[in-house]
Amino acid sequence: MFSQEKFGIREAISLITIVIITKIYFTSPALLIKFTGTAAWYVTLISALTAIVGFTFVYLLLRRYPGKNLIEIFEVVWGRSLGSIFSGLLSLWFIAESCIFLREFTEVLRVYELPLSPTSFIILIFVVGIGVLIFLGLEAIVRFSKLAFPIFILGFIVVLVLSSLNFNIHHLYPVFGYGITKSIFHGLIRSSVYGEVIILAVFYHSLQGVKYIGKSCYSAIVLSGILNSVSILAYLMTFPYFTAPRIISLMYEMTKLIDYGRFFQRLDPIFFFIWNVGSFITVATLFYTGISIYCMIFRIQNIKPILVPSLIILYSGAMLPQDATVIITGYVQASREYSWIVYYFLPLITLIVSKFKGNKGEYSKK
Repeated sequence: MFSQEKFGIREAISLITIVIITKIYFTSPALLIKFTGTAAWYVTLISALTAIVGFTFVYLLLRRYPGKNLIEIFEVVWGRSLGSIFSGLLSLWFIAESCIFLREFTEVLRVYELPLSPTSFIILIFVVGIGVLIFLGLEAIVRFSKLAFPIFILGFIVVLVLSSLNFNIHHLYPVFGYGITKSIFHGLIRSSVYGEVIILAVFYHSLQGVKYIGKSCYSAIVLSGILNSVSILAYLMTFPYFTAPRIISLMYEMTKLIDYGRFFQRLDPIFFFIWNVGSFITVATLFYTGISIYCMIFRIQNIKPILVPSLIILYSGAMLPQDATVIITGYVQASREYSWIVYYFLPLITLIVSKFKGNKGEYSKK
């Protein structure tokens, strides 16, 4: 079995929450506002509720096969060959997600902070840092997340509070945005924004049973949903809904507007710090999960021998998109709308098939 370090509920919640809410610093909020208008702040709550339902399928699957992680369950239900295909899809998706996120981060960084730096150079530096963190193992990633989480949340709250001077509640009208039907539709299909909770199902053996995974995942979804909703609400009250979609990073622009006199303005470094830390943890977690699943499929006991080739794949994948337009309107948008197929649909059909086949263990109460 692939070796997995142990960690607790607090570490798990910190890790998953950071991975989910880091998206609010990039292009996702602007894309959501583009499609739903002023309704975006509660559309993300619809997505969170949908994600809770979607994760429940995963949770029931884990309870049906106590002591097994999601990859092992795929093999039990579908057999070694077909189960490996399911697991392989999950692995490829996490690796693709890490490449997309890394390139999105790089493009936004070049727009606001490093316009003269080559894309390849920024990606290379980031990949080296990720490689070091992954080499130290899952426990290092999780402990780092727990350490960074209070600072991450504090910086987030400080930016929102200081930005309140620029809020205009009238920007929230019309309340239903571009229509309640469109709002519900986008809320449902964009539930994959919270889909990274499935990471804990992959690392089942690192936590102390199904009960702890359920607590961690449901708590992370609720907390992330609230933070996402509050942040988008702040964006909408700062920028009119017809202007917001044109801004690449709403959080960065909102931070630049903070002005409490000559000696208290331009608080970009606060944003820049939490932005970089969150991105670093997110890409490392997604990529580590992807290559860990690969190791589980092929019974590789240690991730270190394949780390360097895997990092080359990460670098190459992040370099593939031609420009910022392609990555934002193409890859990022597709990721937000279709990831639910991998995160929720694969576990759902596995759960259904397992009930028909009747091959189950005792339901876990732990």
